[in-house]
Amino acid sequence: MLRLAPAVIAVASLLVCAPALGQTGTPPPINHPIDGYLVTRAENNCLECHDKPRDIGKKRSKGAPTPAPKGHYAGLEGKPEIAAGHFNCTSCHVKGK
Repeated sequence: MLRLAPAVIAVASLLVCAPALGQTGTPPPINHPIDGYLVTRAENNCLECHDKPRDIGKKRSKGAPTPAPKGHYAGLEGKPEIAAGHFNCTSCHVKGK
């Protein structure tokens, strides 16, 4: 198993997150409980609500989950899927209030 130093992981996370940053310079915080969420390449509880590529750019009703942005996807065989560098949501998004 390949092990990376924390500094390497931090720099890689910044490179992956940088294109998705908004006006504030930071990704939006996670504004709901995530205790117990599983976030791996094979299983990601965040994507149950946020993997909605068809909803990108559409108006959301109050309380509706924000779809992952277009920059988080890669097209694989015509079907958009979360790109390899974006499956670990908590690398960039921190728990908010």
